[in-house]
Amino acid sequence: MGHSVVLYFSNTGHTEAVAKNIAAVTGAQLVAITPQQAYTAADLDWNDHTSRSYHEMHAGRVRPTIQPIEAGIVARATTIYLGFPLWWATAPRPIDTLLDSLDFTDKVVWPFCTSGSSPIDEATSQLRRDYPAVAWHTGQRFTSQMTGDDVRDWSQLI
Repeated sequence: MGHSVVLYFSNTGHTEAVAKNIAAVTGAQLVAITPQQAYTAADLDWNDHTSRSYHEMHAGRVRPTIQPIEAGIVARATTIYLGFPLWWATAPRPIDTLLDSLDFTDKVVWPFCTSGSSPIDEATSQLRRDYPAVAWHTGQRFTSQMTGDDVRDWSQLI
């Protein structure tokens, strides 16, 4: 069995909790995607059209700087679980920064998101369209009520 890694971007801790659960169930290495400049509560106010998150998601090809992730982590991985909160029904721009900065070609990537109600479908469609060299698989939305059984049911699709 190959090496697996959980790469996740989290601001409020919800996605981090899911990522830790996935790593515990699958035995995958856990790696945070950390922005160079942390997001404040004001930055994340999706109702404020002047907020940082609104600007990043609506101003075209924005790629916020993230802390470097060792390229070998992705190079060694055969399976990658990629987690993020949904922003405007899609992956936040730090995910694009990650995908643009490391080689995910031919990697098996299982996207997962956290959201109270929005499905992951639009996010996975956009990721497939923007990064066609990646072997995207079925994504999963988790809520804060997720269990280890939920992770096992999803990860058994592999």
